[in-house]
This record gives sequence, structure tokens and C-alpha cells, in this order.
Amino acid sequence: MTRIAVRKKVEPVTEAARESLGRVDHVDASAVDVPAGVTAVDFARGMLGAPPRWVSGLLAVRDAAVAPFGLKQRDRGRRTDIVPGARIGPFLLLSVADDEVLAGDDDKHLSFRCSFAVRQGPHGPEAVCTTAVRFHRTAGRRYFRAVEPFHYAIISGILRRGAERSNFTHP
Repeated sequence: MTRIAVRKKVEPVTEAARESLGRVDHVDASAVDVPAGVTAVDFARGMLGAPPRWVSGLLAVRDAAVAPFGLKQRDRGRRTDIVPGARIGPFLLLSVADDEVLAGDDDKHLSFRCSFAVRQGPHGPEAVCTTAVRFHRTAGRRYFRAVEPFHYAIISGILRRGAERSNFTHP
């Protein structure tokens, strides 16, 4: 199987996230090429449905480390129903449309939104995962800076795995 190329630092999809969060302190985006006809729902299902084991393990370590600070613990169940109000891992699905699924959560240290969008890219259709974060107090900024290197690895890992498992590769 050909390894999926994840493009980092692409133009983010932020309108819904900014509308939901108000102020945004951090934004990043990564993308993969997808065949015509893939929707944001397909993309979100592929990304969230079966994360790599190492991602699930890393998130379990995160939960154990932040528990003494009263931060939210995450359900790691494997759900793939992409409907508003569903919870898949750390994501509460906020809005669902063919071109964008917006997910996220609010905690006392930060609020985040992830957009799973499909748009026309420079080489054809592309699926874009955008993360937008709003820090609450200094604690949120410090927390995000500590997890930021893992964040990039996790997004690339689930983006690649989602594309592979959902056959989002061109023939």
C-alpha cells in the first residue's frame, strides 16, 4: 500500500470554528488528497472511527496525567455515527454538513474546534483537518505548548490512517 502524503501548513478552514469560539489563539491545518465524491462526513468518519493504537495509548496517558488537575477524561469508545451531539473520543460533534463537520469541546483550560472539511485543492479535491484553539488563562497556553508536538503527530497519524482505512486514495 502506498503511504498517504499528508500536507501540513495548508490554508485552514476556520469560519465555523471562529464563529463558535470567538477569539482563536492557535490555528493549524493539514490535508490529504481525496477522490471526487468524498464528503466531510466520510472524511470525519474515516478520521475518527479507528485511530492508530499509538494515538489511543498516548491519549490514555494524557488522561491519566491531567486527572489530578480536574480536566476532562475522554471516552475512547469506537463510534462512527456522524450526527450533531454525538461524542467520538475527545470530540463532541457540533455541526454536520456535506462540506464540513465541526467538532470540539470546552474545558476549563482551553476550548478547541476541529473542522473536517472537503474542498477543491490545487490538485483536485482535498480533505482538510483544521484545529482552532482558544486558551483560557495562562494554564491553557502552557498546557497546549506542552502537548503541541504530540498534537501535530496525532493529527498526521489519524489523517493518514483515516485516508487509508476509508480508501481516500486515488487509484
